Amino acid sequence: MANDEESSLLGRDGPSNFGKSFRTLPNSTNSPPCLQLFSPLRYWKNLIVVSVAFMLIMSAFGALANLQSSLNYSSGLGVASLFALYLGLILSSFITPLIVRLLSVKGTLVVCCFFYALYTAANFYPVAYTLIPAAVLLGIAGSPFWAAASTYMTTSAIQQAHVTDDVPETVINRFNGVFFCFFRLAQVWGNLISSLVLHDTSTAVTMNHCGRDSCGSGINIIIPKGGGHVPDKQVSVLLSIYIGIGLLAVPTLTFLLDRLPRMSNQENGDLISHVCDHLTSTTHLMKSPYLLRLIPIMIYNGAEQAFIVADFTQSFVSCTQGPGMVGYVMIGYGGADALASVIFGHLEKYTGRIAIFIFGGILHLALMIVFEVWNPHTSAMWNLILMSVGWGVGDAALQTQMQSMVGVLFSDAQEPAFANLRLWQALGFALTYVLAIPHVVCVSGKLYGLMTLLTFSLVCYILEEYALLRPSNH
Repeated sequence: MANDEESSLLGRDGPSNFGKSFRTLPNSTNSPPCLQLFSPLRYWKNLIVVSVAFMLIMSAFGALANLQSSLNYSSGLGVASLFALYLGLILSSFITPLIVRLLSVKGTLVVCCFFYALYTAANFYPVAYTLIPAAVLLGIAGSPFWAAASTYMTTSAIQQAHVTDDVPETVINRFNGVFFCFFRLAQVWGNLISSLVLHDTSTAVTMNHCGRDSCGSGINIIIPKGGGHVPDKQVSVLLSIYIGIGLLAVPTLTFLLDRLPRMSNQENGDLISHVCDHLTSTTHLMKSPYLLRLIPIMIYNGAEQAFIVADFTQSFVSCTQGPGMVGYVMIGYGGADALASVIFGHLEKYTGRIAIFIFGGILHLALMIVFEVWNPHTSAMWNLILMSVGWGVGDAALQTQMQSMVGVLFSDAQEPAFANLRLWQALGFALTYVLAIPHVVCVSGKLYGLMTLLTFSLVCYILEEYALLRPSNH
């Protein structure tokens, strides 16, 4: 009975052929999934277009997010805006299928680009009534943006697997590896730009303690008399560059990205009925035991990315080296994450995803123990870079395999599945960011919390793999 319930909630028969030979829906490889398929080369072209567009967007947003906890440290407004962003993303997760359905997958990608530029522009006048609303709007656009990209890539991979008679999970892993390589390269280019522009702002941030003993900054949302803080010339130049780079993604997606061939079994019913079905499936999917066991690792994945962006950059880098060094250190994180994403995307075919998942988890646990005993004041820049490189490798291991696993497990319900993925990741982001504000919460406490969450997540993940391995799922 339990197995029947899992299968029905998953929307198909249980997964089969566990491990590196794990396949998607039986029908996805036995019958044509759409009316007319592209050539393999065209699928690769579209993957590169989506990946380049994301690299442009995230080069601007990612580097700016890294600087929020440093540039707006005294009032706590920078971290507060990131919390508002992910709170908006959580709320929008429930209407993501509606937005994607109304705008189409390609249209969603194009429209949402403008909200990233809006958030960057709000930093020209960073006060509560400009930065917070812009962050909320970006959060509302963020979930559809990611869900549309994930849907596009997974659908492309499944269709190409049919064309080339390949195993769908293998192609999905390969596509995700390439995508996350470009996505993480954004950390390299965006942070390189910030480091070059802010190269002479390397004075350490004024904080009482650094590293594990660093605590929240508090938040002041009172509007200063005479207006808000206007950034200096260097920051204004940086923001202008970021807006220009981000907006380049719009023509890239508009003119170079193909609309995917329509699925032959795609619903042709009225919009309201279709959207209601998607909204119902987004919440109904949360009851799936397969999804429930993945929720802890999804939350952790968001929390660990928020930690490296907010706490590591502020308490370990800016506190000891100054904001101008944040970019150089985070280049190591982005470069390592990008390279490891490609390697893990191809390595999974030979090792299976379990080894990669466990490796990423153990690496993060080891680094968190180092953060607990490390005194950043006595460390050189190369120590900070080495720590960021290790964190990027661990993130790549978890991110690529989880993205692929969701795409394979819920290949017949991609939009609600990826909406759930972004929702739980956003919850991890939001919790970490909001804990960066109160004075009473220090980095040490957050590290212990992350270690506990990661340990529990790995246990749940092992249980998930065991459920997929059971003979009843074949």
